[in-house]
Amino acid sequence: MSDRSALQLYVYAMPEEDRAAVQLGIDDNRLEPYDPSSSTIVLGMRYLTDQVPVGSAHDLAVHLLTKAPGTAFELWQDPVFEHPGHYVAHVPGLGAYEGRCDSQGSPLVKLTEVLETLTTAPDSTSGLPEDAFTRHEPLFSALRRAQAARHP
Repeated sequence: MSDRSALQLYVYAMPEEDRAAVQLGIDDNRLEPYDPSSSTIVLGMRYLTDQVPVGSAHDLAVHLLTKAPGTAFELWQDPVFEHPGHYVAHVPGLGAYEGRCDSQGSPLVKLTEVLETLTTAPDSTSGLPEDAFTRHEPLFSALRRAQAARHP
């Protein structure tokens, strides 16, 4: 028996031409809308399922990135046992972020990665190379603005 965990998806913006591909991703993963009365994709609504095979987040992300590239989304699969969860976010025009996460979908950074960045940083006023923590800042800022627009 394979390990299974919960999978969650938020769609924040979606051009009409991506609608069928996004719906296929939702249907293929048996994701249910948080509000079961909705019959169409609702931007900003959480879609979830309690039990999918580990790796489903990756598969759904690949599907959305290739078949619905104009869609802004955030998804994650919960941790299983001692293994962290899997998080993916995409904002068209800015790119995607993929990494480990906790069960609330918060990306995780290992202390060893932070320490390695600190020890390999060139001399600068901040002590950190700009790329270490800020290269994804525009993506996360745009994602947070999209979230705020969909969560009044």
